[in-house]
Amino acid sequence: MVKWISHRGESMDAPENTLAAFRLSQERQTDGMECDVYLTTDGKVMVCHDPNTTRMGSARLYVEKSSSADLRAITVSGAFQQKYPGEKIPFLSETFQFLGGSREYYIELKGTNPELIPALKAEVEKSGIPSEQIVFISFSRELIRGMKHAMPRCRALWLNDLRREYGIVSADELIAELEHLGVDGVDGWDHPDITGELVDAVHRAGKIFAVWTVDNPDSAAHLISCGVDVITSNCAALLQNW
Repeated sequence: MVKWISHRGESMDAPENTLAAFRLSQERQTDGMECDVYLTTDGKVMVCHDPNTTRMGSARLYVEKSSSADLRAITVSGAFQQKYPGEKIPFLSETFQFLGGSREYYIELKGTNPELIPALKAEVEKSGIPSEQIVFISFSRELIRGMKHAMPRCRALWLNDLRREYGIVSADELIAELEHLGVDGVDGWDHPDITGELVDAVHRAGKIFAVWTVDNPDSAAHLISCGVDVITSNCAALLQNW
């Protein structure tokens, strides 16, 4: 059965990557939640999607070039200012409280700092969350390979948009890259040409096939018919109960 992961929390109804969005995902009992993390200049793991805070924040700061104190000084309520005023950029450690039970946490490694890997490992180990609940994802080959090496008991998926000039990546090409990276599967973009044959080939190779970001019920139904393992959505609870 497909698992439903709240993208940056339940971000259709609360400001993305905030405690409010993660709390909502827990209250709505989705199968898990997803976030994005950077390492700050003072070595803190903080939750933010964009490299800077312009889109969501009350001031413009570059996350990797800022201290955690400076980042905490701004608000990131975005378009939800009226309903959720004063939301702050969370430390990753603050978000663990909203995981609970057997829900899964998809943590995307962002930026270019390789020191994020040991810092993230330390935070996850300190949390005491079982390794089977943690899934690391990243577009960066270097970061996802390094994270899997650092924490081999946790699953690691390579984020990839699956697109090629001719359409969608071939199964052989995709599987070869996953094997080369030493990761557990792919977290692919909601490409219209995903087929059951592609998903089956990835499964036969012993790999996971997850898809992001799916907010359309028809797309979700198609992906479920293809046999994908995980769907990440801004409205995961809504689609889960469709």
